[in-house]
Amino acid sequence: MRKFFSEFGFRLNIGAVSLLLLAYLAPFVPPDSFWPLAFVGLAYPYIVFVNLLFVLIWALFRSKKIFLSLIFLLAGFVHFNNTYQLIPQVKSKVGVITILSYNVHSFRVDQRAHRLNSPKILEYIKSTGAEIICLQEANEYKEGKLSPQGITESLPQIKYFQVVSQGNYSDIVTFSKYPIINKGEIKFPRSAILVLFADIKISNTHIIRVYNCHLQSYSIDPDDHFVLDSLKSGISNHQIKEARKVSYKLRNGFQLRAYQARKLAEHIARSPYPVVVCGDFNDTPVSYAYRKVCGDLKDAFVESGWGTSNTYNGLLPSFRIDYILCDKEFLLLNYKRDLVYFSDHFPVHCQLKPD
Repeated sequence: MRKFFSEFGFRLNIGAVSLLLLAYLAPFVPPDSFWPLAFVGLAYPYIVFVNLLFVLIWALFRSKKIFLSLIFLLAGFVHFNNTYQLIPQVKSKVGVITILSYNVHSFRVDQRAHRLNSPKILEYIKSTGAEIICLQEANEYKEGKLSPQGITESLPQIKYFQVVSQGNYSDIVTFSKYPIINKGEIKFPRSAILVLFADIKISNTHIIRVYNCHLQSYSIDPDDHFVLDSLKSGISNHQIKEARKVSYKLRNGFQLRAYQARKLAEHIARSPYPVVVCGDFNDTPVSYAYRKVCGDLKDAFVESGWGTSNTYNGLLPSFRIDYILCDKEFLLLNYKRDLVYFSDHFPVHCQLKPD
């Protein structure tokens, strides 16, 4: 039995390593040119788990085959480091700015619980003490406590906000304690998605540009989740047809985000000020969109987070897809993902300090 597993298991191990190498390629291949690799990148955490399992098995067998997965896991350490942080870090909180990014899912949890007059989500946001707040999917209300004006009035530390230029409210809203001295938008063809940017004067000598992003989603709805769950109990022609529809939505999301990420990265490169990028990228750290937008920027989770920081409270993709990034001239301290269930996303926040 041991001999059989040693031979057959090694072949499986080669397959697992091959998938790992393909995942490493995913951030470098544009999905709008070749989309299949994006699916492999999405599965990266599971592929890592399988390879670690082989490392453990070969260690128990005291076999030299242990080096197959081990070497290639170490070769892709940068991807591992972007996905997992094993040592918690807590640093000084003196002279910092607290930044929060949160996809609030149109405030549906408070809406369903009939809490529009006393929304719990505002109590949470207030408790963070955030001085710059980037909300996504905040497009439900033109007036009331969950409108941009109502949120501003509910948060004593906030004095300014930015919405899209066409109306009084938008899918994304940026709030700030500090004056917004200039603002603008990045628009994309074939999509209602846009990115807001605000030039914020945090002191007499410092201006930063804050990008608030909500890149193309997968548009996976509850019926799609039901189809995926039902595949576990059997496969029919109808289920295969519906699964293909879900696959198309995933592919479409990968391709549209690739273009959006390139345009956003080009805009960031032209910024006259140090930048902070917040938002829901709808993609994992092992993706083309993340690599293009992040570029030479620091990732708050990598700098001062720990664990996996999965930020999507749902089935697909149940990974880290919400980010806070900034220029290298800043320190990113005390990154945290809060497990509060006011949305289908978890909020992330950190503290920014000039280096």
